[in-house]
Amino acid sequence: MKDKSIIADQLNDLEELMIPRRKELLTWWLKFFSAVFVVTGILGVFSYPYMFLTDSDPGVALYGLESADRTSFLMLVITMLFILKGIAAFGLLAEKEWAVDIGLADGWVGILVCLFVMIYNYFGPAHVFAPLGLELLLLSAYVVKLQKIRADWKRGRGRVN
Repeated sequence: MKDKSIIADQLNDLEELMIPRRKELLTWWLKFFSAVFVVTGILGVFSYPYMFLTDSDPGVALYGLESADRTSFLMLVITMLFILKGIAAFGLLAEKEWAVDIGLADGWVGILVCLFVMIYNYFGPAHVFAPLGLELLLLSAYVVKLQKIRADWKRGRGRVN
């Protein structure tokens, strides 16, 4: 009887070792863009208050949204999108359990914003032809990849201390 529990414990240990680390589930392009967006997320946190302290109006753009007025609501929205991307990217690189869920939310928000901008540009006052953007293709690949690794991420191992 005791031998069976020892074998079961060893099988559980072996099964746990066979589960890949979460970072191994990420492709090279996910790691690259995550590193980029960690930096832009940090810049977003510090640059927004800095704009008001220095009376500067830098041009900022993301997903087709553009603003060069620090007091506009659009500048706040773009900054918040960069911060959301930074949080998702940090979670993925740090192998946090919640990272894929935040990443999926970030991806879907990005897709919705891209679609809104494309539709607005087409039917808006300027009536500009809005081609399918590269951002939309990259965001779709991002969401599909995160959806594929979601189950393995949830049961995967985090950083080993």
